[in-house]
Amino acid sequence: METIGDRICEVMYHFFGKERGNKANFARAVGENLNTVSNWLSRGDRIGKEVISKVISVYPTVNSNWLLTGEGNMLNEDTPTIEVSTTPSEEGEFFTENSNGAKFYDLGNGKYRMTVKLVPYCAYGRFANVHDTLEKDRDDWEDESFEVSQIAHGNYLSFEVKNDSMDDGTRQSFEAGDRLLVRELNRIHWRDKLRYTDHPYWVIAFGSSVLIKQIIGQDMERGVITLHSLNPSPEYSDFELSIDEIQKLYYVIKKNPKPVEY
Repeated sequence: METIGDRICEVMYHFFGKERGNKANFARAVGENLNTVSNWLSRGDRIGKEVISKVISVYPTVNSNWLLTGEGNMLNEDTPTIEVSTTPSEEGEFFTENSNGAKFYDLGNGKYRMTVKLVPYCAYGRFANVHDTLEKDRDDWEDESFEVSQIAHGNYLSFEVKNDSMDDGTRQSFEAGDRLLVRELNRIHWRDKLRYTDHPYWVIAFGSSVLIKQIIGQDMERGVITLHSLNPSPEYSDFELSIDEIQKLYYVIKKNPKPVEY
């Protein structure tokens, strides 16, 4: 019969796979030593609620009731997801171009190849230029294409993910090399309640940084948002950012997974 220890093991496999060293990575993520984690996995149901609380605090997408009782699904049903795009071939008849330069090619069956500019500054990397030159030379940037089902208006761009702060090992996370289709949110909407439940993942430009993060909270009185990384490693802890420091906000629509090398 499956025990709490078995289910913690399932959580470990889910986020780190079954490769050698996964237990050490899991231990590092939850802030415990390897012996402590090995003890958890071997104790069956003789595990206190403080252990469950620790696992849930690091992995908030895990269903606490499932972890305690085995009932329901491992992940919460409201776990935010991001659509994965099928990268279209360079085909289709040109259909239209929106006012911000996004081009649409008709692929038939109600599908379009949407071509946008790929920003040459990686998400969660750093760029040398000051922000007011972020889109200065966009005509020279390369293109990235996504398959979409409708003609879209607004300012759309693509960013490439730089590192592993948003990679929790699941298909719905963001791996270095993934390319994102994003839409800019006009500044006049920033002081309103951001629709971060509808659009949980954002590319945020501030100072000399471009970050991809999940927005998990907004304090409108203080004018701050709370940013979250999917990677549970302690170095990627949640933090607040003042809206006044932000220069550009883009919400993520979908992603092209990084090419698989064989």
